[in-house]
Amino acid sequence: MSVLPVHRWFVGRSVLLTVLATWGVLTGFAMLGALIGQMDDLGKGDYGLGHAALYLALQTPRRAYESFPMAAVIGTVLALGAHAAKSELVALRAAGLSPMRIGATALMAVAIVVVPLMAAMEIVIPGAEQRAQSLKLAAMKHEVTLAGGANVWAREGSEVFNAQGGERRVVEGRTVLVFNQVRVFAFDPQGRLAWIQEADEADYDETRGWQLRDVKRTTFSARSVAVEQFDVQSWATALRPGAIEASLQHPDLLSTMALGGRIEQLKRNGLDAGVLLEAYWARWFFPLTTLALVFAALPVAFGQQRSGGFGQRLFIGIVFALVARLVQPMLVNLAKAYQWPIVLAYALPVLLLVALGAWWIRRR
Repeated sequence: MSVLPVHRWFVGRSVLLTVLATWGVLTGFAMLGALIGQMDDLGKGDYGLGHAALYLALQTPRRAYESFPMAAVIGTVLALGAHAAKSELVALRAAGLSPMRIGATALMAVAIVVVPLMAAMEIVIPGAEQRAQSLKLAAMKHEVTLAGGANVWAREGSEVFNAQGGERRVVEGRTVLVFNQVRVFAFDPQGRLAWIQEADEADYDETRGWQLRDVKRTTFSARSVAVEQFDVQSWATALRPGAIEASLQHPDLLSTMALGGRIEQLKRNGLDAGVLLEAYWARWFFPLTTLALVFAALPVAFGQQRSGGFGQRLFIGIVFALVARLVQPMLVNLAKAYQWPIVLAYALPVLLLVALGAWWIRRR
């Protein structure tokens, strides 16, 4: 026997199943587009159809995550619109169920998916994306490189780190990030260059920290320059390879914890963290924005008449979701242009959508 009232089970189950079906269709379209995009890479190195299939499979969680807000809106409009077209919502309201309670049931159904999806974004998706990129690069170039051999830059305090890319290696069963052709520049409090360390390689281990190999250290004083050579030298710094690696990845592919760490490192060194802050707040507002979109779309579903068919409901749901999807980036760009806090660009649409939805529902 269900612990929920019959009417809530009836509406909630309908919304949940329709949202899941819509989500599957949208994710399938996204994967189809990604498959077409892989066609140009087939045949490069050892990258074949099997690699492409595995690469896309590892990317499926991220594409599902990105597709869900639109699927939630369209699925809810389709489900509740179907009930409205059959006059079932009228019957529920005649039985004493208010539109707000019907809407709360729909939101609960969507929240059932949102919560585990947020957990997946922190636990599953970043790792799957990294494995997908490693798989593709290894198949195409026979090595897993970072930044394609281009310059990598990072700053920590008065020291600046530079490397000609890097690669992941497996050492004693552990994956180690190794950087090539490394240079470390240190500056004194007056901004003058104090010393330069040049090394063929640099790697990091949790027990011993940074190790520079085949090192040439040039120290500058007021009237002289000293040059020293070392086979191996330790480098004491608060900079961690995870922060460097995070700077090489798209912010949307990092976990919230990694984003927070990278933002803190940039702010500590007086560097701009605007792009990372945008991704950081988008992550936190993802569930709130999704639920606010569904809530604002509820009156659209309630307003469907018996004459409205599936095509009309589908069209309305798609238009509503697309408009909301376009407005959010516009507000973010506006906030960046006028140097407003990025958090406002995500909080304001949520508040407006909730206010709009509540006003429409009260009118009915």
